[in-house]
Amino acid sequence: MYLRQRWLDSRLSFDKAANHNSSMLKMEQQAWRRIWIPEVVFRNEKQATFHDITTDNRMMRLYSTGIVWYVSK
Repeated sequence: MYLRQRWLDSRLSFDKAANHNSSMLKMEQQAWRRIWIPEVVFRNEKQATFHDITTDNRMMRLYSTGIVWYVSK
């Protein structure tokens, strides 16, 4: 299952001119440990497990408006 989340955190907005006129930053590995991420809860779940793999399979992008796009698999 892919979990894709998008939210606005105005504290993370930035001037795109300072980023070579790019309005998006692809965040480095482990960036999600330093940025607040909403906790997702499935209310009616019967059982849940995480698939353990050798590396975290996540991606995070930050847009100049403060929008965070987070994908986890």
